[in-house]
Amino acid sequence: MILPNISSGVYANTKNAEAAVQFAEWALLAEYDKAVKAYADCHKDPNIDDSFIRTLCQLDRYYLGVFICNRHDMLHPWIYERCREVEANRDNHLDLWARFHYKSSIITFLGCVQEVLCNPDITIGILSFSAKQAKPFLRQLMQEFESNENLVRLFSDILWEKPRTQAPKWAENDGLCVKRKSNPKEQTIEAHGLVDGQPTGRHFQLIVYDDVVVQDAVSTPEQIAKTTTQWELSLNLGSTHSPRFQYAGTRYSYGDTYGTILQRAAVKPRIHPATDNGMMDGDPIFLEKERWEEIKKTTSTYIVACQQLLNPIAGSDIHFRDEWWREWEVRPYTMNVYLMCDPAHSKKKESNRTAMAVVGVDANYNKFLLDGVCHRLSLSERWSALKKLRAKWKRAPGVREVKVGYERYGAQSDIEHFKEMMRIEGSAFPIYELNWVGGGGSQSKKDRIQRLEPDLKDGSFFFPYPTDEKRLTSNQLDMIERKQNFLNSRKIVCKDENNKLYDLTTWMRENEYRLFPTIHPDFLDALSRIYDMDPAPPLLRRNKVLEPSAEASF
Repeated sequence: MILPNISSGVYANTKNAEAAVQFAEWALLAEYDKAVKAYADCHKDPNIDDSFIRTLCQLDRYYLGVFICNRHDMLHPWIYERCREVEANRDNHLDLWARFHYKSSIITFLGCVQEVLCNPDITIGILSFSAKQAKPFLRQLMQEFESNENLVRLFSDILWEKPRTQAPKWAENDGLCVKRKSNPKEQTIEAHGLVDGQPTGRHFQLIVYDDVVVQDAVSTPEQIAKTTTQWELSLNLGSTHSPRFQYAGTRYSYGDTYGTILQRAAVKPRIHPATDNGMMDGDPIFLEKERWEEIKKTTSTYIVACQQLLNPIAGSDIHFRDEWWREWEVRPYTMNVYLMCDPAHSKKKESNRTAMAVVGVDANYNKFLLDGVCHRLSLSERWSALKKLRAKWKRAPGVREVKVGYERYGAQSDIEHFKEMMRIEGSAFPIYELNWVGGGGSQSKKDRIQRLEPDLKDGSFFFPYPTDEKRLTSNQLDMIERKQNFLNSRKIVCKDENNKLYDLTTWMRENEYRLFPTIHPDFLDALSRIYDMDPAPPLLRRNKVLEPSAEASF
């Protein structure tokens, strides 16, 4: 049985306080339903005074959260069990819990509140990846200490009635200072960024690491190494004598800083995935089943493996399934078309291929691979291919607009050449810079490509049916009869740098789709760039649908 150490100066030494200690010891082992009922009975018992409640707040984190901080959203047996688990062993654990599972509420928020109530002379440093991520934790604590009248009344010897005017320090940037006897240079609670604002020269009795690994922390191998180095340096921010460390987070990558901490056995892991077996097919332990199914449907498998199952390996071998591959026989008449290019600046055998993907978007946001190339091209060949593909689909019946996007990195020389060729040829058109804002600085191909998964799983991304002129489908025959055979799918046949013909769709399916992640998934990468184009459905005309011949004149 482990209860928090309460500073003698704030311990309510009364019979009721002693009773609270006994109650807390019982609650640590009590079942959820019995404990919640007992908590409620305490508030009805006329013999229970403030000294009992005060002591119970100091000893029982769950009671503090639900009944004093009014976190009624925590009324759940799984949350109750996590509070008990953390209370039994507070320090030197890495708590990796699935996202949406209250790790920050229990460990950082309620943990810091309880630490201050037990020992107002404590100094706590909250460290997150950046100051931007850290400040909200401090803001939440500020609001609680300012607005919770019951808490202020019970702990009037520790908490200010009007902290914004009474406290020596009370601001997000400066930290929070409660009533205390000592006068260290560190405030009671401070919040800082691990990589962009470590407070050199400060030494905290307790350091709480919460979300030191975020998407930006794993954007490149260099950033992973930097985050790990900054974590190592931050250990020096602990106090000289017996510093305490607590960790709470969620995985983002197999090689992230949490992975390093686990590998080094720096602390003990406490891992709680979202399902009972830690796998996709398991039953959710806390989330509603409908919510769990929604997460799996709308989030890539790799992200689910990292943030919900806390096992990046489970998603590291993610592949696109054959059953997700859907084909279009006849394209929708009205479409917006997007041409995305990811260039390779060499025709050497070992270099990446230049990939150009033409994708149509219909009125229902369905996406159709229409055309493209994927082989090694020189600069002049890239211009020729880009220009021809754009012109081809600009003339296609039913196409409302054609928008061209070009990979931003290393593309400046290409763009300058294209502008010069537009000037010479007298055919200017805009080229939009492709930049994946949500992917951080790495622009990782793997991460970009994984954005395709929700559309593939949902059946809203289509690839050309390998049309055989001798064996046309009924839908295609119907189009021929209507004299609209231009809507029928055709093989995308290209000639590579060695003058060899290849079927782009077949090549991509066999060499990239089925083998993803591959070393150079060039076409899949270009295909995924559709999400950087802000694709929109075509505007449907209210008047009578134009005949194909008339539409083609646009």
